Amino acid sequence: MLDPEYADCRYSNHNQHTMVNTSEFVNGDKRKLRVVIVGAGICGLACGASLREYADVTILESAAALAEIGAAVHLAPNAHRIIKAFGGELIQTGAMPCKSFQEWSAKDNKLVINSSFDPLVDAGCEWALCHRVDLQKELMRVATTPDGPGSPCTVLLNSWVVSCDPDNASVTTKGGQTYHGDVLIGADGLKSVVRGQVVGDSFRSRPSGHSAYRALVPAEKIDNHPDLASLGLLDNRITMVNGAERRIICYPTRNRQLLNFVCALPDSELNEISEEKWSAKGDPQALVKSYASFDPIWQELLRQTGECGLWQLRDQDPLDKWIKGRTIIIGDAAHSMLPHQGQGASQAIEDAEAVGACLRGVAVSNVPTALKRVFDLRYKRATYIQQISRSSGLGSMRKEYLAKLGQAVNEDAPLNPIQYRDFTWNYYGALEWEKSHPEWIV
Repeated sequence: MLDPEYADCRYSNHNQHTMVNTSEFVNGDKRKLRVVIVGAGICGLACGASLREYADVTILESAAALAEIGAAVHLAPNAHRIIKAFGGELIQTGAMPCKSFQEWSAKDNKLVINSSFDPLVDAGCEWALCHRVDLQKELMRVATTPDGPGSPCTVLLNSWVVSCDPDNASVTTKGGQTYHGDVLIGADGLKSVVRGQVVGDSFRSRPSGHSAYRALVPAEKIDNHPDLASLGLLDNRITMVNGAERRIICYPTRNRQLLNFVCALPDSELNEISEEKWSAKGDPQALVKSYASFDPIWQELLRQTGECGLWQLRDQDPLDKWIKGRTIIIGDAAHSMLPHQGQGASQAIEDAEAVGACLRGVAVSNVPTALKRVFDLRYKRATYIQQISRSSGLGSMRKEYLAKLGQAVNEDAPLNPIQYRDFTWNYYGALEWEKSHPEWIV
């Protein structure tokens, strides 16, 4: 969770009807756009950082204090370079640069891929292995620091949005407060309230048939175990143990103090019930039991878990619409992704940058056109990455989506998620993408 001081940074409780002057000119001068963002997670804060230079930004968050789940997230160069452009410093705040990938076969416990690289050399930016709390802290700093460009974003906690008017860019909270802006951005995640008003309630995620355990293990537990230490799990590396129906993915974070791992497996083979929320607790003993078919060394790794979360993996078909009136949904609200490519947070950050690029210098009357441009720039790329995440899934889902992508289905072939890195990494912002990849624009 975030430290308490981050909870009151630019914090206010507005206990009154809040009206923003939506006229295009104030005293004859063109004024800044007034932007209301719903959600102060990674997506919402990144969007605030992208907009603050030339917009007055208010971010509404339902929680009483900002808090990301205690787990890790990796940002490939496509997203990390955007954070750097905003003024963020991830490596300096604990993220580790990933420089290799190993994939082990769960079938015979053989190393099938051992790839080394240097994204800073290859793509001009590190592949950052971040702790989610550290990432959110840094985005909060970038969005709200008085030393940044333009005006600091205002983050309003205890502001649970229950309804919105997309055409008028307004929202109403559970406490009865109404906020009006020139632009409304729904960055409120998988269970988005804004999405329901933009595309209707019929577009909802569904269980994928799989769940994932998440845990953070102190580095000393690995270092003090000779067999585990010999695997090099705490090196600047992502390690995967891949089976047809289950896998383990792990990597270090927070300056090598922690080993993060995610273990995905079928719901039908869980030894407990998963829930559709990140905060749900899992049973470490049930986790180890679920991987009884894996080599003993990997079971020993899982036994190092003190506590873990158990998260039901949800799947969502691509939406054909992100916009209504002066409102747009982005990030998980628009294109939630299964975690098998590790691109969910990165695509949300790309969305945030695109919103900032397309709204720069836009008059209020042209907001709908600018938002349509965001959709046109982002839709094909985000949807494709959503689909390759499905094709990297487990069991029948992998077969189905590999076939849709025109790729051969071979259950014994390595997963090799880095095969898509040229496409994912070589993204330098929405406007550059528009120029260099016209075939990917709607």
